[in-house]
Amino acid sequence: MGKEAFVQEIETTAVDQFAALLGVEVLYCSFDEARCQLNVKDEHMNALGGVHGGVIFSLADIAFAMACNAGDAPYTGLQADIRYMSGAKDKVLFATATKVGSSKKFAHYEVVITDGLNNRVALFTSTCYRLAP
Repeated sequence: MGKEAFVQEIETTAVDQFAALLGVEVLYCSFDEARCQLNVKDEHMNALGGVHGGVIFSLADIAFAMACNAGDAPYTGLQADIRYMSGAKDKVLFATATKVGSSKKFAHYEVVITDGLNNRVALFTSTCYRLAP
């Protein structure tokens, strides 16, 4: 299978099974912005009673992946970091990924995670690399 056929196969058959496992719902996505929602359940909580940091990171990463792969070519993540700002005060989380810059091969995103009361929970930044020409 050639590179172009491989890329087309990824574009037409890719399903994010981990997002489905977590219960993440994609509300909308484009290359410029994507928004996802997670209804927090008991299994998303840590031992201290807050939403697990790994769940928050995963929600942000999924929103980032939805945005950067909504364009005309597939991208792969190169870098990501997160800053946790406060605990969620609600049982709904939103992740909004916004493209803050791009070039021919790279795109940079900022993802803001908020709860259903619009409190900022975390800030995630990331860079992706274009796989196709």
